[in-house]
Amino acid sequence: MRDMKIKILISILTILTLSSCSEINTTNSTETYQYWSGTNAPSDLELLNGQFWQSSHWTREIIVYLKFKPSDKWWNEFIQQNKISVDKGDWIMPSDAPTWFNPSENSIRFGGNSDFDQDSRYFKDTLTGVCYIYEIHL
Repeated sequence: MRDMKIKILISILTILTLSSCSEINTTNSTETYQYWSGTNAPSDLELLNGQFWQSSHWTREIIVYLKFKPSDKWWNEFIQQNKISVDKGDWIMPSDAPTWFNPSENSIRFGGNSDFDQDSRYFKDTLTGVCYIYEIHL
């Protein structure tokens, strides 16, 4: 009986260990939004492009690229809730950014004002309303 309990315990631990160690990688915009936010996209947000990577490490390292068109209400609430302000400093786009990740000259850039900032940036085109998110947590 004792051997059976040990085998069951080892099986459970193996399953838990292996299931938490898988990398996530997608270029599907719907999946990208879901992995990034933890929810489905609301109806006032049009997803255009996405790319999401999450490490297999337990620290949940992520890199997110997202292109979407939200309502003004959604964007304003996102900026306010996350306490993100306009970024007027220098910023260099990552060399591994997807080709579609190309904020226009009409975009306002947000981010860079946190002690924990790892170069995440958020963009909103003032003419088209199209937004871009580049978020990194390593």
